[in-house]
Amino acid sequence: MPQKKANEKLRLLGSGSIQKHTSLYQVDGEIGRFTCTTNDVIGEDQKTHFKGFNMFPVRIGRQWYQTSGFKELGLIVGAAQRSYRQITRVFNRTRYQEVGGTPLNTLRDGAQAEGLKVLDFMDKKTQSILKEHGFDTQGVPEAHCTVPIELVRPVHHKKPTIHKALTGVVADMSRRGFTAQDIEQVQKAASSEKAYEQAQQCVYVHIDDVGVKEQKEHRDKKGVLTQGSGDEDEATKGKRPMVQNTVARIEHKDKGFTLTGRSLAEVLVFVLGFLLNNRLFLLNIKICTDGQRSLQGAILSFFAWHPNVTMLLDWFHVVKKFKEDLSLACKGREIRNRHLQQLLKLVWFGLTDKARAYTEAIPATDIKDPTTIARLIGYLERNRKSMPCYAMRAKLNLPNSSNPVERSNNLVTAKRQKHHGMSWSNDGSYALTSLNALTLNNAASQWLQNRSFDLTWAAKAA
Repeated sequence: MPQKKANEKLRLLGSGSIQKHTSLYQVDGEIGRFTCTTNDVIGEDQKTHFKGFNMFPVRIGRQWYQTSGFKELGLIVGAAQRSYRQITRVFNRTRYQEVGGTPLNTLRDGAQAEGLKVLDFMDKKTQSILKEHGFDTQGVPEAHCTVPIELVRPVHHKKPTIHKALTGVVADMSRRGFTAQDIEQVQKAASSEKAYEQAQQCVYVHIDDVGVKEQKEHRDKKGVLTQGSGDEDEATKGKRPMVQNTVARIEHKDKGFTLTGRSLAEVLVFVLGFLLNNRLFLLNIKICTDGQRSLQGAILSFFAWHPNVTMLLDWFHVVKKFKEDLSLACKGREIRNRHLQQLLKLVWFGLTDKARAYTEAIPATDIKDPTTIARLIGYLERNRKSMPCYAMRAKLNLPNSSNPVERSNNLVTAKRQKHHGMSWSNDGSYALTSLNALTLNNAASQWLQNRSFDLTWAAKAA
C-alpha cells in the first residue's frame, strides 16, 4: 500500500522521484516484531510532497508501533495477569522470536501506559456524564442538577414477607436460648416495612481498598534500596509503604460492573457516573463496606445529597474485627472463644446494645489489654446504624457481606500483585488493576478497537 500510494502521488505530481525513507517503520504485533520500508515522493524542486510514514500511526523516536493484537495478547491477556518475566518469555517464544523479540521493559512500559490511558478515559467519560446531569467535577449537585431526587421511591419488603422471615428468626433465637425480652426487642426493630430493601429494586455498591507493597525509590551507597526521603513519623516508622488501589463492585439483579481508581475520591466519582449513566439513582442504594472509619465517613459525605443511600457493615469484617480484638484483649484462647461466641451471637441478631453491655461487663480477670476492649466498644457504637439484624437479612435472601468486591479485589489486583515477592510503583499498580477490570467487565475488545468503552452493564454478576 505505501508503494502504491507513492506511485499515485508521483503520477499526480507529473515529475520527480520515489526515495526510500531514511529509517524503517517498526511494528510490534501479535505475529512478531518486524520492520518495513516506506517511500517518500520528492519533486523536481527537491521538496518532499509525500511521506510514507504519514500512512502509519505516529511514533516518537525509536518507539515501536504496538498493534491492537499485540496489546490484547501481550498487555491485557499477558502482562496484566502474569509476571513480566514470564509473559515476555512465553510471548516471544510463541512468535518464534526468543532472540530479538519484545524486551521485558517494553511490555512493562506498554502495560503501564495502556492502563493509565484506561483510567484517563474513565475520568473524562465520568466528567462528561456529571456535567450532563448538573454535577460539578467532585460529584456535588449544582443548582441546575437534572437528577429528579423527588422521584426516588425506595421499595422495601411488605409486612407479610417480613412476618414470615421474622417467624424463622424468632424460632432460631428460641433454640439458641435468648430471653423473651431479647426476642421482643428484635421483633420490634425488624417489624418495620422500611427496615429491609427488596433486592430487585436495589443497587448494591461494594467498596474496598486493596494494598500492595510499594516499590522503593532509590538505593543507598551500599546498594540497599531505601524509601523516599526518610521523613517518617512514629506511626509509620518501620512499616512497609503500600500502594492502595480502591475497587468498587456495582451489582443489580444479575448484572455487575467493576470500577477501579487511584483513590477513594476518584472511585466514588466513577461510581456516581455509572449510577447516573444507567439511571440507577432512582433505586435504593446500599453501600457495603468494612468498618474503616475514614472510608464510611467519606462515602456518606459524598452521597449526602441522595435521600436513600444506606450503609451495611460487612459481616465477614465484623467477625474478623471481633476475632482480632478479642485475641489481643483476652488472656488465652479459651476465654477469647467463649466471649467471641456470645458477642457474635448477639450481633448476628442485631442486639448491638446488648453486645456493647456484654463487652463492657467482661471480667477484668479475663482481660490483659483494656484499651483493646475500649476500642471494640467504640467500634460497636460507631457502626450501630450499619449493623442490622443479619439473621433477618439472611432469611430474606439479602446480601450480608461485601464478598463481591473481595472477589473483584483478588481478580483485578491481589492475584497478580500480591504474595509473589513483588513491589510496585503507584502508576504500575494502578495500571495493571485497571487493565484487569477492563477484562472483568468484558470491555477489552471494545477498548482496543475504539479506544473507549460503554460505562454500562457488561456481564453477569461475579
